[in-house]
Amino acid sequence: MKPKTSQSKITRRQQFKLFLSIMAAFAILFLTLGIIIFNLFQSSTYRSIDKDIRNQVVSIQKQPNMAKKKLTPDPHDPNRFDDQNKKPDPKTPFQASILVFDSSGKLLNKSSLGNRYSVLKHINLNKDNVNVKQTLVVKNMNFRSILIKVSKKNNNPMYAGNYVLIMQNIDTQIQAIDNFKKILIITFFLFWVIALLISYILARINMLPIVKSWKQQTEFVNDAAHELRTPLTIIQGKLEYMLTKPNQTILDEAEAISVSLDEVNRLNSLTNNLLVLARSDSATTKYNFELTKPEFFLKDPIEPFKDIINSQSKVFQINLNSHPTLNLDRDKIKQLLIILLDNATKYTPKNGTIKIYDQVEGSKYQFIISDTGVGVPDDEKNKIFGRFYRVDKSRNTNSGGHGLGLAIAKQIVGLHHGHIFVRDNLPHGSEFVVELPIKH
Repeated sequence: MKPKTSQSKITRRQQFKLFLSIMAAFAILFLTLGIIIFNLFQSSTYRSIDKDIRNQVVSIQKQPNMAKKKLTPDPHDPNRFDDQNKKPDPKTPFQASILVFDSSGKLLNKSSLGNRYSVLKHINLNKDNVNVKQTLVVKNMNFRSILIKVSKKNNNPMYAGNYVLIMQNIDTQIQAIDNFKKILIITFFLFWVIALLISYILARINMLPIVKSWKQQTEFVNDAAHELRTPLTIIQGKLEYMLTKPNQTILDEAEAISVSLDEVNRLNSLTNNLLVLARSDSATTKYNFELTKPEFFLKDPIEPFKDIINSQSKVFQINLNSHPTLNLDRDKIKQLLIILLDNATKYTPKNGTIKIYDQVEGSKYQFIISDTGVGVPDDEKNKIFGRFYRVDKSRNTNSGGHGLGLAIAKQIVGLHHGHIFVRDNLPHGSEFVVELPIKH
């Protein structure tokens, strides 16, 4: 129980780290998107305001010609603009105000400001701010403003040679920006909650193949250790036994030597199979695909099994009649056939029948190897292609196998974009079906 508990803790810790990483990714994404949207909205709003102000500047600087007065006003008369104030100012937005200052900073258009004068009377002229856009706060009201120096040649004597401060109230726009910010924050929070749920689900989903792979790796190591330990233990025991009889001849210990050699051969077979699987997993094996027909890759592996099967008093039937064109590695397919025929031979009893036949199903070429052996239970049919998996839970090694043959067979078929499965061979036995795509 302790290893499982430790593995469970590690899995939960890894899942929590994955959850945090996904959650952080969502947070960065939402935060970045929110900042970008808010800045775009804010800058767009201020650009619209500044555009209106620029239009006012252009309107003031390009005043239309006005009828000259019959009398020239006294330049020292403080009320010299009273009559001129009766003339229309440039068209301004409802929220815009225009303040005219002389060079000394005196406000010249008090009467045209009306009730706005009580709010704007505290604004002073600052010549350093000419042509500088500013945001001013006057009595809790926000204004966007720009100060310009009007040419003395301006057609409107009210503006000619004076300083004009154009102010536009932006309280409505600022309120809209604040409301948009609140909506954005609420939306961000709601999507953040949704992101937490999605992060948790994604973390669990992404951990499933990791946990499965971890479990398979653990089982693979345990099974490999078991398979290696058995022959090593036998070899060690035989060698220790021979050391107790130093005066015996080789002929006297022929049985012990023979058993040890058998176990060495078994170890070589096991390590070779492990090497095949490892190279296939790491995609380091080179393959030689070519266009060919079944008669060119089925004959060579089948011939040796004829004598083997007949010598064991078993029946071997061959019925191969299809000739489609396939794109495959002939050596790998031969290895696949040897694995399947070897399995059929091992698990078919004396006087049993082993049969290989083929057929074409749509765009697939199938060759089937059937036997009349013990068969495979339904709940084991998908498991037998796992590494070191045996239907016999007692790990009986009488057949001489390691439980790696069908795992290698599945890898070979997968390499060719095919499919391998097992089905019942009624009334008893099994049929291993290999499907390979036909090259048109």
